[in-house]
Amino acid sequence: MTGKLLGWGFVALLVIVGLIAVRNFIAHPRSEHGRVSANVVGIAPRVSGPIKRLPLADDQSVAKGDILFEIDPAPYELALRVAEANRDAAAGELINVERAIAAQKAQVLSAAALLAQARTAQAQTEEAYRRVEPLLAKKFATAETVDTARHARDAAVASVEAAQAQAASAEAAVQDIAPVQARLKAAEASVAEAALAVSDCTVRAPFNGRVAGLSISAGAFARAAIDVITLIDTDDWHVEANFRESELRRIRAGDPADVEIMTMPGRRFTGEVESIGWGVTELPRLPYAGLPIIQRELDWVRLAQDFPVRIRLTGDIPPGALRVGATATATIRTRPPTETR
Repeated sequence: MTGKLLGWGFVALLVIVGLIAVRNFIAHPRSEHGRVSANVVGIAPRVSGPIKRLPLADDQSVAKGDILFEIDPAPYELALRVAEANRDAAAGELINVERAIAAQKAQVLSAAALLAQARTAQAQTEEAYRRVEPLLAKKFATAETVDTARHARDAAVASVEAAQAQAASAEAAVQDIAPVQARLKAAEASVAEAALAVSDCTVRAPFNGRVAGLSISAGAFARAAIDVITLIDTDDWHVEANFRESELRRIRAGDPADVEIMTMPGRRFTGEVESIGWGVTELPRLPYAGLPIIQRELDWVRLAQDFPVRIRLTGDIPPGALRVGATATATIRTRPPTETR
């Protein structure tokens, strides 16, 4: 009797343990198909030229701002000197033009003064002629006097016209400074562009990272916009784990996660769900650009599709455990729907 009770008790215990395991499995989705990942960035120079200095080794850790490599700056420094000379020449031309314009404006003022003087003389001769011309009929003035006044008036009118032409010519002779200023601005822009090219000869790390797959050495010719080295961003590690589509409804961004990494078995690390994939593609179909490729194992059985869940690793993790592509296992600690997220 005692043996039966113990046997049934053992069976009940197994059932309870099984139910708890099933409940935990359902409540906390688990994926054995995960891999450690980080942003892998190709570093390309903005100028071309032979690599003069390469103070790197493969798998070396670099800090943000460290020199990755240097391109021979000699041709770019020469271009900078030429641009600076052109800028100085344009600046000198502008000074000369400003002085010439100042002299031309002085001539305009002088011509304006002469015009004002001629107009005053014209007014005086007009007034003299108006006074003397009626006196001729009354015999108070001679014809010679009237003719003299008329000639003086006509001469004054001609002088005004000549002064007006001279003033117009002086104003037209004033140079336009805008084109020279534009040439100076263009020369200054060329200097800035050449200086930027010189600074671009030194390529620095844009973030804390680790050099991967280094396969060049000093003396190699680097081409603009073509990757020279590859950096792994060591400030943003995460795990890409695949979960079945039937489990996605219980997973939300912000859910805590437990992560195990094969590079350090037996250790459990913490993480947080960052995003849930909204699309995948399969082979041998033509992949959709940008979507992760997840291949089903059996084509003759209707299997649930896997979708990637991105888990950002949190807490302190030994650097040796973090390698791009390392196998990882992730368990999502889902929370009740009523809990504030």
